[in-house]
Amino acid sequence: MKFSSLTLFGRSRSGYPEIVITADANNQPTNRVAVLGVLADLHGEAVQYDLKPLRRLILAIQPDLICAEIQWVDWLSGNLAAAPRAIREAIVPLCRHTNMVIIPVGGSALKEFGVPPADRFLKTQVIRALNGMQRISWAVINHPAAINSAAYSFCCNLTCAAELNLGGQTAKKVWQEANDTIFKNILETLTRDPGRRVLVTVDCRRRQWLMKQLAQTPQVDLVHYNEL
Repeated sequence: MKFSSLTLFGRSRSGYPEIVITADANNQPTNRVAVLGVLADLHGEAVQYDLKPLRRLILAIQPDLICAEIQWVDWLSGNLAAAPRAIREAIVPLCRHTNMVIIPVGGSALKEFGVPPADRFLKTQVIRALNGMQRISWAVINHPAAINSAAYSFCCNLTCAAELNLGGQTAKKVWQEANDTIFKNILETLTRDPGRRVLVTVDCRRRQWLMKQLAQTPQVDLVHYNEL
């Protein structure tokens, strides 16, 4: 597996390399980018679904870079337990045997959907019910095309919003900070390695938010993953 070179200027509080970008964004080559959502674990419970279709898809796409939802400190330590199962058990091992480059772009080190003390029992029961619905969906949502479909994305976003509301302001803040960090690190990757075909692999609950931000970025040509 190849690794892209990094220009480091110290580290941020979250442990990520601080990269100073001096180039004018308007002069940067257009980067072809696609976002692929994957199922994430629920409160430490690993998602049980077939990873073979995902492996076949990644091999078919053969992107130059894969921006993966992995904490920088976890990547350095080799402990990927906090990363979505699809990334740690399918994408990372696959890249170790190919020329595809993995770039860790962050994620949440904390459990975003922790419930505050007030009304904890009732809210916990509601979250368990929502998680139960997601587990049922795993039986039929067992392919990248289904996970990234408009219908599943809509349901996924509703469930995510409901759980974040139950989790309170702290949960919302942690979730949004993780989104912002991932987006920032993707942009830094695109600036550092311009003109590449980049596949972003993240928790499917982040997919639509990230796509909206990337679609508004001048140096990004956002495409469907099958068109990358």
